[in-house]
Amino acid sequence: MRLRSSHLAILLPALLLSACTTALPPHEALPNAARDKVATTEVVVPIHQSEVEMYVPPSTAGAAAGGGFGLIGAVVGVMVDASINSARTSAAETAIKPLRDATVDFSFDETMQSEVKTALSPLTFLGVDNVRVVKDVTSDGLDAALAKSKDGGVLFVPTYYQLSNDGDVLNVVTTASFFANNDALRALKPDTKPAHNGKPMPKTMVEKSLYHNTVSFKVVLPGSTSDRDKNIAIWSADHGAILRAELKLAAAKLAAIVAADIQRPPEDVPVKADPNDKDAYTVEGATGRVVGNDAEGVIVRFNDGTLKFVANATSAAPVPTPAPAANAASAAPAATPAATTAPVVPAAAPAAPVAGSAPAAPVAPVTNATPAAPK
Repeated sequence: MRLRSSHLAILLPALLLSACTTALPPHEALPNAARDKVATTEVVVPIHQSEVEMYVPPSTAGAAAGGGFGLIGAVVGVMVDASINSARTSAAETAIKPLRDATVDFSFDETMQSEVKTALSPLTFLGVDNVRVVKDVTSDGLDAALAKSKDGGVLFVPTYYQLSNDGDVLNVVTTASFFANNDALRALKPDTKPAHNGKPMPKTMVEKSLYHNTVSFKVVLPGSTSDRDKNIAIWSADHGAILRAELKLAAAKLAAIVAADIQRPPEDVPVKADPNDKDAYTVEGATGRVVGNDAEGVIVRFNDGTLKFVANATSAAPVPTPAPAANAASAAPAATPAATTAPVVPAAAPAAPVAGSAPAAPVAPVTNATPAAPK
């Protein structure tokens, strides 16, 4: 999958939101009544991409310039923005190619599939009997996956991964959602929107799910700079060793967090975080509470219930092997540890396990973990 435009970077989380016309909470807990009605679960992992992508910020320069000149100005503005977006996308494609070449034999699909199976299989109330990756992430494709399943419930774990436009940050995002696939579970949440204007509505609209949440992973590249090409060189060193390691870590953390979160009872609601609270943690302007930490980073639960694992910049990243002396002048810079922040307070106590559920593989709490400063 080649990087085409910035909107592709946010396509996957929006797929299950397609056709949704009402505001929905980002997190909805699995009803307690559902736990003894699931019997078995199929886990479907939609991943549209086959290689790392780079975020390309959309241009608004043309729209801003043409906005005051009526329809003709607006049309010209759109054309200008399209041209700028095309140039930016082309530049990003060129910049990221060395990293794609260095990791051409790495399968994130297999990594995510394995970690999801490891994390969810112990949950006895889910009865996981199959975990598979699909590449069709359209509403029709997801509906077909739900209809094809013979299990009582289907848990979708769509995931995408991308670098920031400067190449200094890796973000991995999954939007988990559990759908009823037997009569007992369907009775808990009847489908009130089977059609709209005479057309069938997607069965996998997120508002029809019994559980959903967004879980993300973020890590800042060790030794990153403001130069995109230099950052890509660091990621690419040693056959992309850092990217491989961080994607493996991301898959493990996201799978474990989803496994823990789907067990969280509805009454366990987030306690609103204030930036001045001792366990508060702010990432990209959003403040949440630290609910788990270890030597590799911290788990932050935001006020809307969504979760993010903020990894230390040196948590999983190996130090690239120096290039031979003859090529030292052209070698990628060696990774250096990122600056650390003040120690993080001990993690809050985890939610009590639900009866009939084996505990998910949580992130072991470690006192005074030192996460890298969020960017």
